[in-house]
Amino acid sequence: MSWSLGEIGALATKAARGSGMDWGLADEAGYAVKWLQRRQLPGVAALCRYLSWRQAGEITIWPNDTARDGHYCPIATGAAYGDGVFGDEVQFARVRTPLLLIPFIALRAANSPICLSLGKAVFALTQDKFGFSKNDTAILMDASACQIYAASDDEVPEMMTIANAAIPRVPQTASACITVLNVFAKNTYAPATEASRLTGAGAGLNDND
Repeated sequence: MSWSLGEIGALATKAARGSGMDWGLADEAGYAVKWLQRRQLPGVAALCRYLSWRQAGEITIWPNDTARDGHYCPIATGAAYGDGVFGDEVQFARVRTPLLLIPFIALRAANSPICLSLGKAVFALTQDKFGFSKNDTAILMDASACQIYAASDDEVPEMMTIANAAIPRVPQTASACITVLNVFAKNTYAPATEASRLTGAGAGLNDND
């Protein structure tokens, strides 16, 4: 079994909402996951990890300091950057699951690449291209200090043009993460009531299958 990007985006939005985000932020989460999966980056796994941590983790609201245990939310922080709240170059002390920042940074990239440094991994982004220095588990790190800055010519990795890439489906290997997202998504469903059953939601009082 595999899933289309549309299915994954809708599920990611519902899962984010079910985890406690408001609908606006949840829509941003769905956008981020689709953007990453479109580029064959592990957006589903990233959101799964972040929402699982979020249930008990300490979220810091900018500009408060993260102190010892706090983390900035990658969705809220990324959306704020994409909307121009921060300058072009900015540094964050500790962002949880920072891979989820990347789609929002690309919103402000034009022809000149913007770099995002995540410790050992460096991403270079334009609106229709991306590249990264390491394709390993570093990109799914739990948390990292993040620095956004204009790329210099000697550090831009080979860039991939998105328009030339085939649209991928999310494979069966993501099924464990899909199961977790479905658990969160179920929190958005209204519980059945006697009135809803009588008006056609389900079999009602007569189930004669």
